[in-house]
Amino acid sequence: EEKDNLKLNNNELELVKPYFTSEQFSRYYASKQNKLWLIYTSSKFKNADEILPYPNIKKHLDQFQDIITSDNKPYGLHRTRDERFFIGEKIIVQRKCPNKPVFTYTDFDTYVSATFYVIKTNRLNQKYLVSLLNSRLIVFWLKNKGKMQGNNFQLDKEPLVNIPLINAEENIQLSLSNKVDQILALKQDNPEADTTTLEKEIDAMVYALYDLTEEEIKIVE
Repeated sequence: EEKDNLKLNNNELELVKPYFTSEQFSRYYASKQNKLWLIYTSSKFKNADEILPYPNIKKHLDQFQDIITSDNKPYGLHRTRDERFFIGEKIIVQRKCPNKPVFTYTDFDTYVSATFYVIKTNRLNQKYLVSLLNSRLIVFWLKNKGKMQGNNFQLDKEPLVNIPLINAEENIQLSLSNKVDQILALKQDNPEADTTTLEKEIDAMVYALYDLTEEEIKIVE
């Protein structure tokens, strides 16, 4: 409503990006229905002349001159992140997760704060990768080899880069990717849909991929 009330022109709308919080993210699936918007202005807007082509945004930000503390004030964001991370296919990582890690696949523009990590890679099928990251085996690894704060998973850079990933053969990546597609389709129709069966099928496939014995599977379970 606030965004609409600003009466932004097309030029100004190019600076306004969909902003997401943990409310839109669950394991695997993200709702496209963002409630918040971000004025995404880079450090070049430290030069106040850069805002002149965007009069309605300037008028809006001028109301908050006294409380904007960014190094790039009054019109630039504080240390903008590389915009390519927010665009297209990626995995969003919630850095603090109670009970179970949350890795979310998105293929649409998803702007988030530094309370999230963003994984983008062309080395693995990203749906395959999100299936590994959300699997019970990797949850077990993160709980025992990662970083915990009580029952909360602390998904900082170090535990993330140390996760033992397997670059599986293409057919295996495709099979797990297809399972993720099924989860996403169900969640698209109903975000509350029960995907337990599909997630258990993924777990079984991941156990086989990592060549776990029945005894080892019992320990993980």
